[in-house]
Amino acid sequence: MTDTPPEQLTYAQAVEELNQIIGELDDGLVDVDALTVRFQRAIDIMEDLDGRIRRARAKVDELAPRLEAISRAGVEGPQPPPAPVGPTEYGDEPF
Repeated sequence: MTDTPPEQLTYAQAVEELNQIIGELDDGLVDVDALTVRFQRAIDIMEDLDGRIRRARAKVDELAPRLEAISRAGVEGPQPPPAPVGPTEYGDEPF
C-alpha cells in the first residue's frame, strides 16, 4: 500500500493500484483490520480518477468547437505527393 495521495499518482499508477486493491478485496486477501483502510483508499482513488476524467471531458468539449471551425474553414493538412505520371503509349513501359 502506498501513502502517496491519489492526485500525485499518474493515471496509470492510480488505475494499477485500484485494480490491485479490488483484486485483494475480491480474493479475500485483506485482513479484516485493514479492510476499511483499503476500501477507503479505493474510494479515494476512484474519486480522483473520476475528477480527472470529468476535467478531461470538459477540456475536450471546450476544444471541439475549435476543431470544427478549422474543418469548416477548409484548412487542410499536408497533401500527399502527386502520383507519378507514367508512359502514355503502349510499349513505353519499362519491364
